[in-house]
Amino acid sequence: MAGHSGKILNKIIIAVGVILLLLWIIIPTFWAFKTSISVPEEAWKPIPTKITLDNYLSLFNPSLEAILRGMGLRATLPDPMIVYVTNSLIVSLTASIIGVIFGSLAGYNLARFNYRGKKIVMWLVLFAYVFPVFILMVPILVMMRYLGLYNTLLGLSIVHLAYTLPYSTLIMRSYFSGIPSVLEEAALIDGCTRLEALWRVVVPVAIPGFVTAFIFSFTLSWNDLLFALILLNSSHKYTLPIATTFFLWGGEIVDPGGLAATAIFAGIVPSVLYMLVQKYVVVGLVKGAVKA
Repeated sequence: MAGHSGKILNKIIIAVGVILLLLWIIIPTFWAFKTSISVPEEAWKPIPTKITLDNYLSLFNPSLEAILRGMGLRATLPDPMIVYVTNSLIVSLTASIIGVIFGSLAGYNLARFNYRGKKIVMWLVLFAYVFPVFILMVPILVMMRYLGLYNTLLGLSIVHLAYTLPYSTLIMRSYFSGIPSVLEEAALIDGCTRLEALWRVVVPVAIPGFVTAFIFSFTLSWNDLLFALILLNSSHKYTLPIATTFFLWGGEIVDPGGLAATAIFAGIVPSVLYMLVQKYVVVGLVKGAVKA
């Protein structure tokens, strides 16, 4: 009897936890979506009586009313929001692709070769992953100015490797460790070089790992605000996180509908990417965790 009561109590605790978790996710999401389709005078009402898509349309082609209602937002950011979305896409794709390529080579090295100092290299990669990047602000700013990459999307993409490269290295090292080395040994016996064996045998098997590293690297770069604030000073070079901050004016949200629409749109992009390759990400995470 006591055991039966314990099982019921466990189920109740689990159910309450799930409900609280869902409310924690659903309520903010609902409020943001509700605000994004509300007219300005009903932005703070729990349920809008009028529904509009102007907040979404103004992201790409702001009307004169939206410009005036922005209370200086569009005066400070004269370009449509699609410009900043495009900049974020360019930076995130570049940083993710470069990070995955070099991270895969580094991960393969750590997974397959034994040499003196390998553990130190592994610890350095892990340290780079957990290192607080804001400490690097001053040296990175100096380096980018010296290299002529200050206020460029390429410079920001390279700096984002501080996010993407350590993560890609760790996830790909774990994934490669889960692939039997006998596959490469058989290819080497058949006359392949090490690079040919990597390209023809390992890479096709490791596609879920590549996809996983890319998606999470893309998300890290897409959400970055710190480095973008440091390295970009021209409005037409701003990324989406910077543009979003301009919805705050004197500590107040001057355009809640526009801010909500921007937030929804910013969240949709990585979510859609994730849903398109979800099965690869799940496989990559599961296999990559085998020998992490």
